[in-house]
Amino acid sequence: MRRFALFALAIVMAVGCKGLTGVDETKREWKIDGGTMTWGEHEYTVRGSIPALEYDKDGVLLSPSPKEPTAWVSFTANPEGYNEFSTVYTQFLGKSPMGAAAMIPMAMELYGRNKATGERCLKLLCGSIANADAVTRELYSKMYRSSYSPAEDQYVQRYLPAALLKGARFDNSYTPDEPYTVQMMPSVTRDTGEYLYLNIYAEGWDTTQRGVELKEKGDLFIVSNCPACYSQCKVIKGEWSGLK
Repeated sequence: MRRFALFALAIVMAVGCKGLTGVDETKREWKIDGGTMTWGEHEYTVRGSIPALEYDKDGVLLSPSPKEPTAWVSFTANPEGYNEFSTVYTQFLGKSPMGAAAMIPMAMELYGRNKATGERCLKLLCGSIANADAVTRELYSKMYRSSYSPAEDQYVQRYLPAALLKGARFDNSYTPDEPYTVQMMPSVTRDTGEYLYLNIYAEGWDTTQRGVELKEKGDLFIVSNCPACYSQCKVIKGEWSGLK
């Protein structure tokens, strides 16, 4: 009887610990239909494009720089764990620059839910441990409060991933529109042939354009640099309710 009680307690503890991780690695059915991928009940949709800007032989921009987003990636909920994130990345979103860039806030949110899972997602998205480490070093200090952090430490911003989403602002407690949407547009930084550049349009900072540097790796695009996406945003007004 005692052995049974201990076994039951172990099960309860295991289930409880799994729940506390904040991630779910259950593999679900997925399919792609045109510009939309579904994973279980989650949907990911891509619209628009990132038009190429024209420059003269001296590198002077000839075409007008867009002031509004030209591409959108919408998702009904954040990926639940690495299994969903990696499948969506390798099979769908990672095959375009704007799709890969849109996964930055998804990876950041998973890092906030579970540090180890977020590190795996960022390593995949960034293409190397070195690139991912540059992101996680900053994210850790901004998303995990240390024992030395004062109670009202404004540097700790767990809501950073939401700040990159359409409709989220400091004065609405970083509550994004639904479905969650990453808005993007061309960057005036000229592509080098090795690196591609675009901007995420977001209202959580004093400037609305957050630069992203990408690079092709096989048939996927990796995020090689994106410091503007995890720099300190405007301090929240109110209380953040989290992301689905």
